[in-house]
Amino acid sequence: MKEEEIIEKLQKLGLTKYESLAYITLLKLGPSKATDITKESGIPHTRVYDVLSSLHRKGFVDVMQGSPRLYKPVNPEVVLERIKEDFIEDVENLKVAFLELYREVHGEDLPEIWTIQGFENTVERAEYVIRTAKHEVLINTPFEFLQLLKSEIRARKDIVFVIISNFDEIPDWLKGNNIILARSGGAPWLMASWIIGDIDYALFFGALPKDKRREKFYSFWAKSPKIIQNYMHWFYTIYLDNSEIIKPLNYAAAPKPLSLVNIRTLITVLKYLEPPRKIEVIGRLVDTKEPVTLDGEITEYEYTPLTANITVNAGGKEWKIGGIGSYFEDVEGEKFILLD
Repeated sequence: MKEEEIIEKLQKLGLTKYESLAYITLLKLGPSKATDITKESGIPHTRVYDVLSSLHRKGFVDVMQGSPRLYKPVNPEVVLERIKEDFIEDVENLKVAFLELYREVHGEDLPEIWTIQGFENTVERAEYVIRTAKHEVLINTPFEFLQLLKSEIRARKDIVFVIISNFDEIPDWLKGNNIILARSGGAPWLMASWIIGDIDYALFFGALPKDKRREKFYSFWAKSPKIIQNYMHWFYTIYLDNSEIIKPLNYAAAPKPLSLVNIRTLITVLKYLEPPRKIEVIGRLVDTKEPVTLDGEITEYEYTPLTANITVNAGGKEWKIGGIGSYFEDVEGEKFILLD
């Protein structure tokens, strides 16, 4: 990266042009006198002390007392990590403030579904879903689009992927221990693409665009557990259940404990394991909505287009546990943690 580009990016982080020049100069020279910094950077001698004092206040420079006084650059990794943490905190605080402003006028949450215009924006949202997921990502999309997500998928070895596509062969980057692959089958494949992250985010779109119409492409972005739990149900009953599993999860080599939020993902994993399996379930009692945590063993499971649940023996009692939105079972499971 050219020095001019570095200065431009540092200015975006809140430094002035002279402050950016001084910090870059110190990285080149190491601990230096103010006169040396002036000579190397071209910062006027009348300004250099103010610039260095400002950099010290902002955490970019340490002052080494003595005669002469020396100025030392703070490790860039330390500086940038602190800036990143502060930036993330500011963004989260702004999100809260913006929602409060919105509710003052409208008295409700922001809309749960947005329209995304432009193919590149859709790709960015799909990457964001993968990057921010904590437990699992469900993907149903043509291989042409799946390839665009290659780097994000390869980077996430700490979550479970369930991916349905029109595979001919399985590329190396999809052979990870944490990935379940299915080859799409029949008419359901033609209906739509889905990228779903946990119960937090979902992206939906139809046919991929031709190049000349990429800017007119539309997709739909949802951030609503109520909507996403339906998307997850459709993902399994419409798509996965009509597809062929060509690569199950390598459970033995997958990182433990394995944490999931979708009951059907859990059962898809269990189909290739010998029961019983130790599990911790975090959820709510269906009758009272009281929070509950169960530690026990899975003894059996049930999986149909309408029903998905597991039976867990915990505390000397058998519990019937479903997923989010359960009303037939004893417990509405919100997180499922396989322990062995």
